[in-house]
Parts: sequence; C-alpha cells; structure tokens
Amino acid sequence: MCNYEEYKSPNKKHKICFIYEGEIRFGPNFFKIVVDNQIIPKRIFGLEYKWHPESTFLALQEWLTIDYQKGPITALTLIDLKYTRIAKISVANRGFIKPIRFENDLVIFEKIYLEKSVEYEIDLNEIDNWE
Repeated sequence: MCNYEEYKSPNKKHKICFIYEGEIRFGPNFFKIVVDNQIIPKRIFGLEYKWHPESTFLALQEWLTIDYQKGPITALTLIDLKYTRIAKISVANRGFIKPIRFENDLVIFEKIYLEKSVEYEIDLNEIDNWE
C-alpha cells in the first residue's frame, strides 16, 4: 500500500507511511498518508511530520490546496493517536508549516514564507476542534 518507507513512532506501537499522489507545479510532492494501517481520507500532506516523544500525537503538514495560483496553503494538523481523532490547528496562507517538536504540553511549529519564518507554539490542552 505504501510506496515510501514506513516511519515508526518512538514507542514503536504506531507507524505512518506516505502514498505518492502528485507534485505541485514547480514545487514539492504531496501524499496521502496511512496511520496504523488506516488511510486518512480526503486529505493530502507534505513529508513534514513529528512524533510526540510519548507517541501520543503526530503533527503533520497538511496541504489545503494544490492550486498553483492560490497556494501554497498548508496547515498544522494533529492526530491524537490515543483517541483516534484529528484537528487542524493553524494555517499558513501562501506559506508552509513545519512541525518542529513537542515540548511538555506544547506543539512547536514554524510558518515559512518567502520573506521570513516565524516560530509558534500551541498548548495541546487548548485544542477544541477535534474531529
């Protein structure tokens, strides 16, 4: 099912793999992802991701458009592996989001634009838009 390598969580109980979907014109590739043998439907992602050190969360770069004229528009998307839920928590219009690390109850990420990059953090306990 996966045409890229599988990546295991720190505790080795979870895994993610990327399925090639296409390439943005003059830009990076985008993928479907499979987490613990379940495909995430109707969403596409870049290769940027970070595991929580305790393997409870997975932070991903989600692509919200592949339209060359509108994009890039990416989001920081979290998967809660304990409760099997997903949340889109921040968007970069005309930029890229890169998850950097988890630190205590924070997810730290970067928004990268043509002119600059800015680091942000969000408290995991304050996320209330889980699906």
